[in-house]
Amino acid sequence: MNIDQLQYIIEVSEQGTIARASEKLHVSHSAISQAIANLEAELDITIFNRSRSGSKITTEGKTVIKLALEIMNKLNELKNLGKEATKLKGDLKIAASTIFFSTFLPELLYTFRKEFPNVQIEINENDPHNIIEAVKNNLFDIGLILGTDETLKLEDPRIMFEILLQSSLVVCVSKYSPLAYNKKVGPEELIRQPLVIRNEKFAERFWNKLFLDYGEGNVVFYSNNHDVIKNLIANNIAVGVYSEFWIRNDPLVLNGDIVPIPYADENDRNYSQTYLLSVLPNNNHLPLVMREFMQELKNKMKQ
Repeated sequence: MNIDQLQYIIEVSEQGTIARASEKLHVSHSAISQAIANLEAELDITIFNRSRSGSKITTEGKTVIKLALEIMNKLNELKNLGKEATKLKGDLKIAASTIFFSTFLPELLYTFRKEFPNVQIEINENDPHNIIEAVKNNLFDIGLILGTDETLKLEDPRIMFEILLQSSLVVCVSKYSPLAYNKKVGPEELIRQPLVIRNEKFAERFWNKLFLDYGEGNVVFYSNNHDVIKNLIANNIAVGVYSEFWIRNDPLVLNGDIVPIPYADENDRNYSQTYLLSVLPNNNHLPLVMREFMQELKNKMKQ
């Protein structure tokens, strides 16, 4: 069975005779007749009863024609999908937190570029505060950040937040740390550890509140370098706090060098949860290129 055979039986059914279908398709009468005969033999079904007056569709033939039309329509949808993908053009400016770059964003950008080759993408890595401000001021089209319930409380008519994924905070320690066997770590125990802290607004708010509520902590290192932080933790030099999503597939976690432990603050559960958020202009009619990217993003998050 092939596409030509399906096209021939559809055309013969519409034209009523092989002769007229032959003229319409610019294919010889014998080629169409032989193709239909081969298809009937393959399916063991008589599609047409042929006579001098024309080709009459059999009852079984009507079912075959219906299925052939469905197949051809689906093929046309696929062809049009490819055409629309190549037609989609425009510029897309994306600002994202480090967590997105170190997880799924590179693969997503690759597949999106492949599907929509005429879309020009500009990417910027920044901290959540700067990303939110950039989207507010139309410097970027889409922001992707790690946030908390406090982030969601921010109100500005120029932007809207959408939760892409919820993830818990975990305390990351070396396998040699005494905490490695804990089932959870609370704030009082956390502040007694040598700490490595990210240099960004989200981290500052978390740690400032923690130190205000429970006392000054022992910060031994500040860094925004993901690899540096992980190596400090793995070598038992410091303890860090991460979103569970960020490190779940990290090689150092998978091989046991870094042990993630749930963080539990009984007095403030809001700070035990984090969210991967999109930051978008507060506009009910986003450009098609932005809508396509967001759909690809959501599909990726479901995997």
